[in-house]
Amino acid sequence: MAAQKGSGKRREPTLKEEIAASGETPVDAAREAERADHEELRFLGREFLTWLVYHADAEGGGFAASGEVAAFAIGFGGRVMLRTATGMVTEVTLGGASPGASPDLRYAIAGGLSVKEADLLLVQDDREYRFALAAEHFDLKRVKLPALLTDEEDDPVDERLSLLAALDAALRLAYARFLALRTRPGWTRTVVPAIRAWLDAGT
Repeated sequence: MAAQKGSGKRREPTLKEEIAASGETPVDAAREAERADHEELRFLGREFLTWLVYHADAEGGGFAASGEVAAFAIGFGGRVMLRTATGMVTEVTLGGASPGASPDLRYAIAGGLSVKEADLLLVQDDREYRFALAAEHFDLKRVKLPALLTDEEDDPVDERLSLLAALDAALRLAYARFLALRTRPGWTRTVVPAIRAWLDAGT
């Protein structure tokens, strides 16, 4: 038995093993499609926040009512984080009383940076929401909801969930308006020149 084990032929590696040993891996079509979708989502998220900077500063940040969503306005809070659009690690964070109206912010955008994350203020009727929105996954962070209006007999958890749902619906409407602009021919003919003029005016 020992002699047979020692004299056995060496097994040839399989193609899969050779590929793994070489450091190369076959392309998984489903995984590659998922990665491409993720990159597109990040790209659109950064474009949305960058457009929102312009809309808030140059157009007042207002959004008309639609369906069950009441009219609202979005402004910028105390911090805006920007990142190079090519995926490099270069990042710039601007803060202050009104970074959305800052010439430094316009200079950074004109130089090719896009908004990665921003502190936002959303005002709807007599309610004020403060939160941060990240472009990569549309994550909400540091959410500060309006003061609860319920009586002691009511469930505050239900009202908080209702307020979160209202905030989510408003942000969805804002994003839908952006997509409607972004996918129409008027984006290139009208919106982009207007954004460029806004950038030039502040740099």
